[in-house]
Amino acid sequence: MPELPAIRRFVSDTGARIYRIPYTFLSGLSGRVYLMLEAGPPTLVDAGSGQERATRDILAGLDVVRTEFGERLRVKDIRRFLLTHGHFDHIGGLWRLAQRTNAQVVAHPLDCRRVSAAEERGELADMALLCFLKQAGVPTEQQGEIVEAQRAPRCHVRSVPVDVLVEDGQELDGLRFIHTPGHCPGHICARIGNVLLSGDHVLPKTVPQTWPESMAAYTGLGHYLEALDKLQAVEGIELALGGHEPPMRDLYKRIDEIREAHLRKVERLMDIIRKSPKPLSIAEMTAEMYSQQKGLYVMLALTDVGSRVEYLDQRGRLAIANLDEVKQEEHPVYRYCPA
Repeated sequence: MPELPAIRRFVSDTGARIYRIPYTFLSGLSGRVYLMLEAGPPTLVDAGSGQERATRDILAGLDVVRTEFGERLRVKDIRRFLLTHGHFDHIGGLWRLAQRTNAQVVAHPLDCRRVSAAEERGELADMALLCFLKQAGVPTEQQGEIVEAQRAPRCHVRSVPVDVLVEDGQELDGLRFIHTPGHCPGHICARIGNVLLSGDHVLPKTVPQTWPESMAAYTGLGHYLEALDKLQAVEGIELALGGHEPPMRDLYKRIDEIREAHLRKVERLMDIIRKSPKPLSIAEMTAEMYSQQKGLYVMLALTDVGSRVEYLDQRGRLAIANLDEVKQEEHPVYRYCPA
């Protein structure tokens, strides 16, 4: 398990106190939730994965905020959960923590049912992934394993009603919300003065994952890059706090780096397609782009490449080389060549 960083306090220029509370999830990975005070009622931004270890870490972090930082607050005093997006490692712990509070749940409409109808959305996500894997040319015997790798982390997620929906540009108790789709349909960043809570849209080390929009609307690379541009146009952010990894003191530079990294991968993929002596499926491209992956990372690699293929196809740079097969077969494998 990773060694978690210490609890830290940040103060916005509006006087809001923001406490970073880290938690462990999966193997070797950690996330961050944030306790916000003096920005409306006591608010917890995101809720962890729902695994017992993650929830213990969050509860222990709240104890540290009380005992070491002198905040007179216990978990029962939280009055609002603000969800940056509906991925399992951000909403899975909501049902565990909500049982201890009388708090409202706030989310964007596009992620609302990921929270309030988690089981339904999970089943639909598995079906969409299976269709994508067939189209991508993944061997039949591997498809079930990949779907199960996606399903397994969700076992801790339970449905919780959403009380308040927030839209792009809306303000609530000094928070201004920015809809930043791409990594997740209803992903939101929240600005409080000179501080931005960036969720997983901008991270200091990782280039955030995007997905084929055949699996879920508003998750493609095109939407993600447009949302990066929108965020870069927001002036005056001096500190950005993400859902993983350390704080960011130069958000605008990091946005440039992430955009460039995504576009480099797009061109690398285009180069693979261009140099191939035959048209390629997404599974074949993935084997060229990434070294051998295991478990959940197989799915992440395939969907990453799938989102880039979709981006290139939408911009007229790819053609389907086996159109006759696509027209005739029930579950055709799409094979791409340069347009």
